[in-house]
Amino acid sequence: VDWIYNRPRPDDDAVPVAVANYKNIPLYETTTAPYSLVHTGGNFMADGFGTAFSSKLVLEENSPGGTFNPEDLTEAQIDARMNQFMGIHTYIKTQTLPYDASNHIDMHMKLLDEETLLVSEYPAGVADGPQIEFNLNYVVTNFNSVYGTPYDVIRIPAPPSTSGLYADAGGYYRTYTNQVFVNGTVLVPFYRQEYDTIAQ
Repeated sequence: VDWIYNRPRPDDDAVPVAVANYKNIPLYETTTAPYSLVHTGGNFMADGFGTAFSSKLVLEENSPGGTFNPEDLTEAQIDARMNQFMGIHTYIKTQTLPYDASNHIDMHMKLLDEETLLVSEYPAGVADGPQIEFNLNYVVTNFNSVYGTPYDVIRIPAPPSTSGLYADAGGYYRTYTNQVFVNGTVLVPFYRQEYDTIAQ
């Protein structure tokens, strides 16, 4: 499925077409009205059973103030397109974070499997910590896994810059949840050993 990318990166936006052609598989595009949808991979994670997660960035990107959207969509219309093109029937959307410029959900939360969430953790009251705790509470209070069980939550420290500062004090934004699974291998960002060993 090829969404409209939410920034001017034409080569990135052309990847779904190239992969579909190379693999000789069908391509479903949400790139023009009446099926348009602006979205990014970093702001989408799904359990493979019809439940997906995004930050509310997906609402902003497709609203009247969106930069790349050819249509102005309501949340119900977005949900309908995600169902039509992705089979998503439960679409969980969390608040964006105040210090994460990308507003992608994978900057603080990652599905490890259909029952397990990996969630960044900050020292109490620091940077995006309070909003992450709010988002996590919203998810676990209102939703269960596809099996009807509560989500298993694994916490992982969000490391500060080498200066010891977090984004709210001018430090770099760092996270271990912004990872990807590729054929049984997990690619995880590393920063420095004292935190990287925990992430491993």
